Amino acid sequence: MTINANGTWTSSENHNGQWVQIAGMFMFNFATSKTAYAGNLASKSITGVSTTYAGLKGCFYMLQAGVPTAFHEERAKNKADSSGNK
Repeated sequence: MTINANGTWTSSENHNGQWVQIAGMFMFNFATSKTAYAGNLASKSITGVSTTYAGLKGCFYMLQAGVPTAFHEERAKNKADSSGNK
């Protein structure tokens, strides 16, 4: 995901939308679907929730480019499903 200064974002998968950052929160949506994401911005990561407004809900995390690989690998190793199972 590339964050543009004009309030838009794009991705290498040809997705795009709008974003806003306010008081430690980062929110973005997809221009081609009714999907929105909102999360807490802390250091070089964002952790939050998503909704499709049609009843589907989820969670996500994002790491800023340049985060050390060891951190990414540790985070992936401890990943759990929605029931808390690793």
